[in-house]
Amino acid sequence: MRWLQSPWADERLDEVAMDTHRLLPSRVVSAAVVAVIVGRALEWRVALGWLMALMACEGLARLATRRFRPGVHATPGLRAAFVLGALPINIVWGWLAAMLWLSPTYDLKLAAVGIWVGQIVFAQNYRHQPWALVTISSVAPLASLVIFPFFFFDAHGIGPDTARAALLLVTLTTINTMISNRAAARRLDELTHGLREERERALEATRAKSTFIAVTSHELRTPMNGLLGMAHALSRSDLNETQREQIRLMIKSGDNLMQLLNDVLDLSRIEAGKVELIPEPFNLRETATEVIDAWRDVAVVKNLDLSVHVEPDVPAWIESDVLRVRQVLMNLVSNALKFATEGGVRLEVSGRPTSAGRHEIVFAVRDTGPGVPPEAIDRVFESFTQADDTVSRRHGGAGLGLTISRALARQMGGDLTLAPSDHGACFVFSIQAPVAQAGQAAPLTENDDSDGLASIRVLMAEDNRINQLVVQAMLEATGLSLTVVDNGQAALDAMVDSSFDCVLMDINIPVMDGITALQAIRSGAAGNPGLPVIALTASTMAGDRERFLDLGFTDHLGKPVKPAALITAIARAVSPNAADSDALHDAA
Repeated sequence: MRWLQSPWADERLDEVAMDTHRLLPSRVVSAAVVAVIVGRALEWRVALGWLMALMACEGLARLATRRFRPGVHATPGLRAAFVLGALPINIVWGWLAAMLWLSPTYDLKLAAVGIWVGQIVFAQNYRHQPWALVTISSVAPLASLVIFPFFFFDAHGIGPDTARAALLLVTLTTINTMISNRAAARRLDELTHGLREERERALEATRAKSTFIAVTSHELRTPMNGLLGMAHALSRSDLNETQREQIRLMIKSGDNLMQLLNDVLDLSRIEAGKVELIPEPFNLRETATEVIDAWRDVAVVKNLDLSVHVEPDVPAWIESDVLRVRQVLMNLVSNALKFATEGGVRLEVSGRPTSAGRHEIVFAVRDTGPGVPPEAIDRVFESFTQADDTVSRRHGGAGLGLTISRALARQMGGDLTLAPSDHGACFVFSIQAPVAQAGQAAPLTENDDSDGLASIRVLMAEDNRINQLVVQAMLEATGLSLTVVDNGQAALDAMVDSSFDCVLMDINIPVMDGITALQAIRSGAAGNPGLPVIALTASTMAGDRERFLDLGFTDHLGKPVKPAALITAIARAVSPNAADSDALHDAA
């Protein structure tokens, strides 16, 4: 009996049932129009009786489809009830066609044929559905096209016989077309199903990759916080010149590793469409000069010229994401210095107005290196790709910088391209930005805050012993009082026993996690509910900062944290009106 049960196992019936339920008003209107037309051809009481019978059948179908819901799989019993509920509707329409055919008026036979053909055409909508529904919808009109002309048509002669043969041919052709359509629909369903499976696998792979990147980022940032934190602490101790240089190289290597990790995170965010730009006014000339100055020592070591030229008509201040603009320029200048062996690198800044108050700002980074081979021009912008296979061995790099830079440029309304150059390479980076009013930048530095921190009492909830020592070493020179506990519950107990000015809260800590501890603090369970609480965590994926701030944290710092960023965050949390700096956002 599996052949009888299998049709009701097909979930595609659910879609037809929901459409049948939804389109009832349009079917009622169509039936009323047909009843008016038929009333003129037949008796009005016959037309009214037919309409009442059809409405009763539509009511049954309405009852049979009322429990179908989007996203909910119906039971086989409901599906069977729907198919059986559709049968009386087809019978009533067939009854109308039969009455028209059997009418004494010969011209009405054409109207009957029209109804049967209409039923067959309508049945084609079900070519993707189970055979049970297709059969119920089409067998009766197909049979009528043969039975009535051959057995209920008294006329004979060349005309009627030709009409009979034509209707038989139409019936056979329709059956053949229905079988072909059914086969094509089945192939399309298989293809669609395969595409859906591929899409699900791709989504699952993306989710797995995002999870892997998040876990890897978290697990790498925790030990890197210890390594870089202690290196920063050592750099402030009494060292000879050789030791100081060794520490400097340790910090630089650690920063390079963190840059690689941030590149991977940026690539993941870009692929997920989660890179958020934070426009703010900034001085364009100062930013370009700062980028060049940051690489001045490298240029001197390699005996290269490093210069910047800003066209006079470029607006002094624009509004864009200065951190992302600087990130792209730093990457382009770094690449240029990496490949150039003689000559130099030049950063040129130009611009032109595009609309009211907006400009297209163009940065061109030219170098005198070997250039990019023509066959590799498109490939250099692909992820994990270099211009040739030996580049990564001779110059290093993961091949992510240009990919990320191009994506950021396009998100800022511009692009990153490789322009033709007679010698070396010329990368052109453009953005769209409105002109901004001149402002006054006043970034905080470590020294700005450390002098006023001696009277501040800070509580830190952190279970990692190395991270505890790192923060202690960073804050030792400030003179503030630091109390350390290793879980959220201990932090609440400490706040009940003593008063603190600020809390540094890790998120993944035992006994009571950081988020639960924050909720307890904000509810007043540990004293002052408005106490500043800074999330000091290795969770730095896209949206993490916004999520923690929405939960009620005063600020968010990602590990590994730099001393200046930590001190700035504490000073701003304790005295929020004392300064306004966003430097700590780049601590990760």
